[in-house]
Amino acid sequence: MICPGWVAAESSDTSVTRLDEIVVTGTRTEHTLKDVPVETVVVTREDIERSTAQTVTDILKTIPGFSTAVVDDLFGSWTAMARMRGLNFNNGYGLVLIDGQRIHGTGQSGAHGEYAVGLNQIPVSMIDRIEVVKGPGSVLYGSDAMVGVINIITRNSPAQDSGGAGVAYGWYDVKERVNNGVTTKPTDEDRNQSEAYVYYGGRISEQTGYLIHYTHEYSESNYINPGDNNRDSVMAKFDTRLSDQVDFWGKGELSKFDGVGYGATSTFVENCYRLSAGMTWKPSTDHIVNLKGYHYVDDFDNESSTSHPHGNINYDQIEVQYTTNLTANQLVTAGAEFQRQTIDYVIDNTGSARTTVLEDVDTISVYLQDELTLFEDLVVVPGVRYDNHSTFGDSFNPKISLMYRLLDATTFRGSVGKSFKSPTIRQLYYDVPYYHSPFYMKSNPDLDPETSIGYQFGVEQWFYDGRIVLNATYYRNDVKDMVVTDVSGETYNGAELYVYRNVEEAMTQGIECSARMQFSPSFLVQASYAYSDTENKETGMELTLVPEHEFNLMPSYDYDPLGVGISATLSWLSKQYTDSANTTELDSYMVVDAKVYKKLGSNAKLSFEADNLFDSDKGDKTYYFYRTGRTFTLKLDFAF
Repeated sequence: MICPGWVAAESSDTSVTRLDEIVVTGTRTEHTLKDVPVETVVVTREDIERSTAQTVTDILKTIPGFSTAVVDDLFGSWTAMARMRGLNFNNGYGLVLIDGQRIHGTGQSGAHGEYAVGLNQIPVSMIDRIEVVKGPGSVLYGSDAMVGVINIITRNSPAQDSGGAGVAYGWYDVKERVNNGVTTKPTDEDRNQSEAYVYYGGRISEQTGYLIHYTHEYSESNYINPGDNNRDSVMAKFDTRLSDQVDFWGKGELSKFDGVGYGATSTFVENCYRLSAGMTWKPSTDHIVNLKGYHYVDDFDNESSTSHPHGNINYDQIEVQYTTNLTANQLVTAGAEFQRQTIDYVIDNTGSARTTVLEDVDTISVYLQDELTLFEDLVVVPGVRYDNHSTFGDSFNPKISLMYRLLDATTFRGSVGKSFKSPTIRQLYYDVPYYHSPFYMKSNPDLDPETSIGYQFGVEQWFYDGRIVLNATYYRNDVKDMVVTDVSGETYNGAELYVYRNVEEAMTQGIECSARMQFSPSFLVQASYAYSDTENKETGMELTLVPEHEFNLMPSYDYDPLGVGISATLSWLSKQYTDSANTTELDSYMVVDAKVYKKLGSNAKLSFEADNLFDSDKGDKTYYFYRTGRTFTLKLDFAF
């Protein structure tokens, strides 16, 4: 429930700090936020703490072009309908990374289906910042980066021994549903949520640092019956300087999740862990070599009344990247990756055969990027990536980005590129049809990847040494070979059988605007607006769950002499269709959130937060899920 800090200062005194913040996701090389040639949105730790967000999805909701209309800010709830620029994350149109690495974590992240990836992968307390790069991203990241990349970056080891801890307790109500004139109430409307975290880190020596972080999260869900959602998350990382030229780092992550699904008997049990390590070698100031790799396991056991998927999905990846300054005005980056996705699980379908999924999916990739500065004010960044996928073969994805600084406070950015999305596990690899009540679905191993041509053009204008910054961007994506479910004309176990096919084309385009205005060191106002236009080219209908208009307003005020502050978020969304035939829709709606805090000395802060202050139904009384109403949360955070 925040507006991210694009590149504006929090005050004139801190403008240099804000402008000099280093970002890496857009080009895989370090740039200050002001000078990054690819449009990048950054949500800082300060932005997060100013918000009322309990989840990653809610942190991102006020970024223009990011839609979360059917997502509640509740740990354990669904994020499957979250979209960016009209296309959804659940089916792989946007790439989600943690510290630059792929993840899965279906159940705990709110995704729908064991094949999918959700947004709420880690607790908010673990996050240092989030970098969002919009537009085609396959040139550097391969599959799934069709509309952009979200890189969730965790806290770093501190420069000196220090730590923090916090507790939160909240209460919320779950609203009734009205379906075909029949009102259904949840069995217990009043429910609770809580969180506790602690972290500590420092320096073992001048060369070596570490950080350990633990968080426990709990909620009683937002389904018809209350149910316990629990997640325990642990992260440990260290970094060390082996010499003046060599740095080494390592990280371990573990999360244990057990929760409930939308069915009366649905349960999710999921254990995920990752071991990763990397090394940076700088033989000279003009040459950098990065070598890194990771092993990631998502072990799950999810059970419902119709199916029981259980097993694991793993990632193993190794990558080398070389960056060199060929001249003072030319930075070249070349890289190679090998990734293996190991899929090993079964689905016990009620009343039918077991579906088995056993596949090693290998991808070999190489990429090349050239950042060329011309005439001091123009930066041109061409790049190309080649991926060889063990199932569908080769994919070439070029992109070119431009940045032109007309004046010191006026910057134009633009790009055009090709991206692709691999078909999902479910679409490609199931050996027999699986039950998706009331019909069966059959995989199609002959599917081609979906492809897209995307382009965007934007302008960024600064005023008053960065205290006011305005952004406006136009974008368009043309997607081909979209995978859809199609009637096969056959039956399976007495039920209709559907199959996946490459048949559809789609278009999304829009305008995204943002403003950040620091009127004084204590008073900040942020705003964002997005206009979206989408079309399924085969049917002429709009894509689902994409509001035509979305507006956010986020004022905040801090009064340091008393150590108090207040912030609010007003979000308005226009109507949006919930079905592909455009016959049912969510009404337009507005949600208001608010937060007040009081500092308790120099190391503690007490906060009271109210989400959905006026108990909006979010335009949604008849959709698939029960929705949360007012939510109140009391938090105590302190540092030591």
